[in-house]
Amino acid sequence: MRCALCGRCLDKAAMFIGQLPVGPTCARRHGLMAKARKRFGSLWVNSQHVPRAGRPRPDTQTLDLFEAAA
Repeated sequence: MRCALCGRCLDKAAMFIGQLPVGPTCARRHGLMAKARKRFGSLWVNSQHVPRAGRPRPDTQTLDLFEAAA
């Protein structure tokens, strides 16, 4: 997959213009992320790329590795 604006290879697209992928650096440089979050025209954010806000919750189901050693 290549960025539609600069042509660099991408692992994951930060956003799309129609069906054309755009990398995170180009999206920030051109100010497209704010517009894509508002669904301006055919711009949309790749929901798999957007970092989630907040702290991670501890896993209550997994036992500690060295719990019995202490």
